[in-house]
Amino acid sequence: MKFAVIGRETEELKRKVKEKGFEHDKENPEVVLCYGGDGIFLIGERVYPGVPKVLVKVSTISNKGHEIKIEKVLEKFNKKEFTIQEIKKLKAVYQGAFEKRSLVGVNDIVIRNSLPTEALRFKLKTKNFNKEFIGDGLVIATNYGSSQGAYFYSITKKEFEKGIGIAFNNVTKKQELKIISEKDEIEIKITRGPGVLVADNNRDYINLEKGDKIKIFQTNKIAKRLILK
Repeated sequence: MKFAVIGRETEELKRKVKEKGFEHDKENPEVVLCYGGDGIFLIGERVYPGVPKVLVKVSTISNKGHEIKIEKVLEKFNKKEFTIQEIKKLKAVYQGAFEKRSLVGVNDIVIRNSLPTEALRFKLKTKNFNKEFIGDGLVIATNYGSSQGAYFYSITKKEFEKGIGIAFNNVTKKQELKIISEKDEIEIKITRGPGVLVADNNRDYINLEKGDKIKIFQTNKIAKRLILK
C-alpha cells in the first residue's frame, strides 16, 4: 500500500511507514496519513482530494484524530481494521461584477464581514426561506462540519446527521439555525459589504462587495475519512 504523509514530524513518519513494509509515495498515494490537529485533515483533502485519509492527533486539541502510535496505525492497516466515513463536500460558486470563482469545503463554507467594526448585510434564499439579515455572516456546514470543535457547533452548540446546516453568526434579529435538504441550493446576495467568502481553513479567500452573489450546494465529490477500529 502506498502512503503519503502530511503534518508534523513528516520525516520520522516516512521512516516508520517504510519500516512497516509500506511504500511512501507523495505523488499517487492510496492512503494519506494526516498527523496533527483536525485542520490537517482539511489541508490533506485539498492536497489529495478523494484519497482516503486517517487522522492521528498530536495533542488533546484535536476532536477527531486518533490518539494512537503510528506503528499501531500501520498494524491496523495490515489487518484491515478500519471503516470508511464518506463526507459529501459543499461547493460555493461566487459571481462578482467581473469574475466567477468557486471554493469547496469539507467542514463548511463561511460568509462574514471583513471589518469587525462594520456588519455585513445579505439576503439569504433557500427553497422555503427568503430573508435579509444584518450581522457577522453565515456558517454553512456539512454534517461532518457540525461536530464539536467546528465553527458551526461553536455558534449553535448542536450537531446534525443529515442535510446542510445554516448557522447565523451574530445577526441583529434572532434566527434559529436551519437544516435544509442535501438536494437544496442556497442563494446569497450581498446587499452591503465588505465581506469575505472562505471554505474550511483555506487561505484562498474571496472578497465580497455589494451586489455579489453566491450559490452553495452539495457536490457529488466525497472526502473519505478512515476510522480505526
